[in-house]
Amino acid sequence: MIKEIENLHQMSINELTNLRAQIDQMIQLKAPSLRVGMKCEVPSSRRVSGMIGEIIKVNQVKCKVKFDGQTWNVPKSMIVLS
Repeated sequence: MIKEIENLHQMSINELTNLRAQIDQMIQLKAPSLRVGMKCEVPSSRRVSGMIGEIIKVNQVKCKVKFDGQTWNVPKSMIVLS
């Protein structure tokens, strides 16, 4: 891995573009993807702990989640799928 990083400056633009596409694909496979309509909970929240909510919008950092008629902006890192 370290040899590949050291040789990045020798790679062509096409090779770098292909490498970036492969890295993006691996990140998407490893990271849980959150989608609209999924059921979730936020156990670390004091306000909605123990409640099941539904994701209504997915942004880059936060999701809008509806809990019993109320909508909350919740960081993705706090969301646990149920």
